[in-house]
Amino acid sequence: MRRTTLGTLAACTLLASAGCVAWRPESTPAAQLLATSPQDVIRVTTADAGKLILVYQPQVRGDSLTGHPTEAAIQRVTIALSDIRQVSTRYRHLGKSLLAAIVIVGGILVYGLLQSLNGGVQ
Repeated sequence: MRRTTLGTLAACTLLASAGCVAWRPESTPAAQLLATSPQDVIRVTTADAGKLILVYQPQVRGDSLTGHPTEAAIQRVTIALSDIRQVSTRYRHLGKSLLAAIVIVGGILVYGLLQSLNGGVQ
């Protein structure tokens, strides 16, 4: 029973540390950002009504930003550079990852403590 709990604890901690991401607004224009540091995905805020669009595998072609609407999409989405108000890039958020890991570890430890107080009765 203890080995299963430790395995679950390790798996959950690994998942928590790899999965917490956040968006960082960039001050540079999209064309300059993608020329200096290619990105897997960016979040674009458009000038019309502040619509948020995720663009996977973004590229600048002429006066437009082009990419895919999802990771597995074949179709392309195209946005005029003049219609882009802000670009945000994704990064791993260490604080959120640590908080998630602490919550998971704490929950499993409390569960183990309650089981030991219960005398291991099934």
